[in-house]
Amino acid sequence: MDKEKSVLVTGGAGYIGSHIVLACLNAGYRVVVIDRDEKACKHLQKCLSRRKKIKIFNADIENDVYLSGIFENESVGAIVHCAADISVPESIENPVKYYYNNTSKSIKLLEKAKKYGISKFVFSCTAAVYGEPPEHVGNSIPETHPCRPINAYGESKLMFETILKRHSEVNPNFKYASLRYFNVAGSDIDNKVQDIHWRSKGNIIPKILANVIDGRGEFKIFGTDYDTADGSCIRDYIHPTDLAKAHLLCIEKDVTGVFNLGTNRGTSVWEIVKEVVSVTSSEIDVTHSKRRKGDPKILVANPTRFTKETGWEPAYNISEIIRTAYKAYRKVK
Repeated sequence: MDKEKSVLVTGGAGYIGSHIVLACLNAGYRVVVIDRDEKACKHLQKCLSRRKKIKIFNADIENDVYLSGIFENESVGAIVHCAADISVPESIENPVKYYYNNTSKSIKLLEKAKKYGISKFVFSCTAAVYGEPPEHVGNSIPETHPCRPINAYGESKLMFETILKRHSEVNPNFKYASLRYFNVAGSDIDNKVQDIHWRSKGNIIPKILANVIDGRGEFKIFGTDYDTADGSCIRDYIHPTDLAKAHLLCIEKDVTGVFNLGTNRGTSVWEIVKEVVSVTSSEIDVTHSKRRKGDPKILVANPTRFTKETGWEPAYNISEIIRTAYKAYRKVK
């Protein structure tokens, strides 16, 4: 893409979005951010105050005035769509909110893209589209695995992915990439951007590090009797900088299609605990609890398709993920 054009990043002040913004700026692109979170927008502005090629708009993507103004004035060449609600428990309790924010508003964005001739679209999707893989699925999930989401979060994302596919079939100039993330954790190695809402996240790494930072030192493991080497469930953790690099490749190489993004390596809950102890030099009091409903024993991505398409490979291991998260969390605690 012409670097005189701008990359529009929706939800660009959020956790993953801010890393994508940073990657695009580092690559020399102009970046326009639209994000409804006022606090996150102010934080991103502060973090990137010395950067000249960025504009940040605090608005919702359904705000027709802001969105039309951006497309009319900012010479947008590509859209990276990260704006979404992402809480699985909330999506179960309030599904309509997720279909509206994640699907309906995305359709409005796509309609604007069509109106203003934006033909390059990168969609922030999720591994939640797969639902609960059966036991026989194997050690890693390819893109060909059936999509059977079990909550409104995964379903709302899958709905829009399907819409992008149908839209591209009747608009040959429109190119999209849908990137299905697995477990995202860690932070920019230089600590230039941070997730200011990390404390509200239900993911294992922010939860266990919050306990360490607050001096509580206790951590509950849900399920220690899985059929795995140490009895705890296994997940694939990927660093947001590796994700951001993948998005950048989609923009630069005109990548199209649906792709998993992960490391193809699983880390157990017990391994996370041990690594946190090592990185933070802290003691953690671990308590055991029953398995949570809907927690598969293994969820690992098979990112081979994207690697073959682009040459992309994740650079950060689990130790670096925890180390960078710990550094960032202490800065914005």
